[in-house]
Order: sequence, then structure tokens, then C-alpha cells
Amino acid sequence: MINILKMEKLIRQAITGTVLILVTMTVWGQKGVEDGSKYGHGEDSLRCLKNLSLYREYVKYNNFKDGIIYWRMAFSECPASSQNMYIDGVKMFNQLIVQEKDPVKQDALIDTLMLIYDQRIRYFDQKGSILGRKAIDLLRYRNDDINRVEEGYGYLAESIKLLKNKSSMPVVATFMTATYTLYQQGRLSDMTVIDNYAIASEIIDITLANNPDDEDAIKVKDHVDLNFIASGAATCQSLIKFFNPQFEKNKDNVNYLKKVVTFLGTLDCEQDILYERAAEALYKLEPSVQSAFSLAKLFVTKDQFVKASGYYLEAIKKETDPDKKADYYYQLGVITNSKLNDPQTAKNYALEALNHRPNWGEPYILIGDAYVLGKNCFDDDFEKATIYWAAVDKFVKAKTVDTTVTEKANERIETYSMYFPDAETTFFYSLKNGDPYTVGCWINEKTTVRSR
Repeated sequence: MINILKMEKLIRQAITGTVLILVTMTVWGQKGVEDGSKYGHGEDSLRCLKNLSLYREYVKYNNFKDGIIYWRMAFSECPASSQNMYIDGVKMFNQLIVQEKDPVKQDALIDTLMLIYDQRIRYFDQKGSILGRKAIDLLRYRNDDINRVEEGYGYLAESIKLLKNKSSMPVVATFMTATYTLYQQGRLSDMTVIDNYAIASEIIDITLANNPDDEDAIKVKDHVDLNFIASGAATCQSLIKFFNPQFEKNKDNVNYLKKVVTFLGTLDCEQDILYERAAEALYKLEPSVQSAFSLAKLFVTKDQFVKASGYYLEAIKKETDPDKKADYYYQLGVITNSKLNDPQTAKNYALEALNHRPNWGEPYILIGDAYVLGKNCFDDDFEKATIYWAAVDKFVKAKTVDTTVTEKANERIETYSMYFPDAETTFFYSLKNGDPYTVGCWINEKTTVRSR
């Protein structure tokens, strides 16, 4: 209570001092809004200066309710007097809007907030940045009204057109959020979404090139990329239609090529010739993990598995992330086993995958599949059948370390257990259930005897 009284006393003292100073000045009248001057003239200039001083004292103590009266008079009568008046006005009205529960009154406050931005542009320019801020506030309060979203989108588009690569990250993020919303409502075409995405991506890329540690830009990039794919605007047809005409001009542009490869790859559009051209061009310019992996996937789709294997090995050599390296080894192992009919090498790749991601079930399933394919390592039918013991062991191991592959593992266990040697055969070889047994050849696995 004492603090409140003290604060009010300070405000009264400041106001009284301001008024005493102002009343001693010479007076004759004309408002700034009428003659285009900063404060106006005569008693109108005195009133402007008095209102500016009074509202600032209240704002200093966050007393917006009482200060807004003087602010309104200064805003109306001397609009060219101070940029701070507009900054303070936005601050005050944002708080008043949040606090107001009456929807009609809240609408009026939002309209005034928009007017503050418009008038600031009129008197102090900076149209690009102010339009962006205006749009963000409009969409903050009116994102449930599609017409207002469209209005805000227009402000954002104009802001970005004016500021280009100097646009702020909040403006870029809001621009893309509005883009996706309008697309979902049928108010923008898929080509406009892709075009807007390209504009936003270029701004983000330049920002990160200048400051790779810019956390805001990193977050906005992730947000924009994920929502671009999720929006549904990006299809093979729409992306190819967008990127294809730009290829000749951008075939030496690494950022462009990466986008083509990334998005066509994400949507499984590798069969199109544009993907092949972009991936090969990217690899020549920048023989990176991404470009090597992209080419590996490309040649898989074209059934050129030897070439695909070479690019997988290049990607593996360059990759430093253990999870990705494991994934590349696994994919290479699947191709080597099922397409190149080389189960022994496929097993080695699967083991490399497990070295980098030990508790992953898929490589164990791959090893089991490789054992099944490798049964021709033996001529004897009994020895061929023993391979199924080793294979089922791997399927069991797979679901033990990784429950996500349980269904796949169980299907194989059920299928290949039917090929175990029968009891009569195991007896003939002087074996009984539970005995240890080593499967030979390149498989070289210790297992347990089980009869069918």
C-alpha cells in the first residue's frame, strides 16, 4: 500500500512539474496534424508536449489505463511528434487487448492497434518492417478469421518484398504459417505455396550463411521445412513443375540442387529425370554424404545396384553420425543380399550397422535373411536345414533388442521353424534337442538343435 501511494505521489509530482513548465511558454494555436509540423504551434503545441509528457509518466510506471487518455490526444493532434509514441502505443494496446473480455470492445482496440501501425508508416515510413509487425499482431488476435488471415498474409508478403533478405525470422515464420493456412482453405494454389517456400528458404539460408549459430533461424528453418511437406502442397508433380524450369540456370547452385534432391527424395520422386540430373550435378559440385546417398537411392530405383552400392560406400565413408552410418550400412546390406545375391557380404554390412546402433532389430533380421539365402553354402540337405536354426536365432534376437520389429520377426520365426530337421533326421546324426551345434561355412554360428 505504501509503495502504491509513493508511486502515485511521484506521478503527481512529475505531472505538476511538467504542467508548470508548459504554461510559462508563449501561446498561439495550430495542431501538428493540421499544419504538418512536429508539435503544432502555440497553445496546441503546448498541449501536445503536455500530453506526451503526461502519458510517458504513466507508461513509466505501467499505468496504461490512466496514461491512455493523454496518449490518445497526442496521437490524434500531433502524430509526427515522436516514434516512441507509436512504440508505446503498441505496447499499451497489446496489453489492453489481452485484458479486455468484451469481444466488441476488444475488436475496437485491435482496430486502433492496426491504425497505430498505419499512422506510424505514414509519418515515419519504415514500411517494410512496420507492415511485418502489424501482420504478426493482426494474426495473433484474428487467426480464427480466414479473411483477416488473408489480410495479414498480404501485409507479410509486401513486407518481405520490401525487405527481402533483411526480413526478420518472426515475419518469415508467420508468412509461411499464413501461407499453409490459406492453402488448406483453398485460397492459395500449390504453386504459390512452393514459390513462397522458396522465398522464405532463401532468406533463412542467407541468414544462416552469415550466422550459422542463429538459433531463431535454425528453429524457423525446421518449422518451415516440416510444415512445407506436411501442407500437402508439395507433390512430385508440383515440385517438378516448380523446379524443372530453373534447372539450367541453377545447375551450379548448390543450395538449389540440395532442395531439389531433398524434396524429391522425401516424396519418393526419384524416378523423375530431374532428380537424377540434380543429384549427379550436386555430387560433382559437392561430393558430400547427402549427394552420395541421393545417388545411391537414385540407382536403386533404376535397378543399377552395383552403382548404388558404390555410392552407399561413399556415403558411409563420409558420414560421421553413427545412426545415419548404421542406416546406410543396413540399406546397403539389404541390396547386397536381395539384389546382388551376396549374403556373406550382406551379413558383414549388417554387423557394421549393429556396431553403430547395437539395439536395432532390423540388422539382425537381415542377417537371418542372409543365412536363409546362403543355405546353398552346403551340399548336404541336413546341413542346409541347420541354417534355419541360426536364422531363427537372429530373428529371436531382433525382437529381443527391438520390440518394434516383433511382428516381422515372429512371421519369419513361424515360417522358417517349419524347415528345421525332423526328429528322425536329428537322431540319425546322433543329435537331440538342446544339443549345441555349430553351423559351418561362412555362417560360422553356434546354435542349438531343435527338431521339427
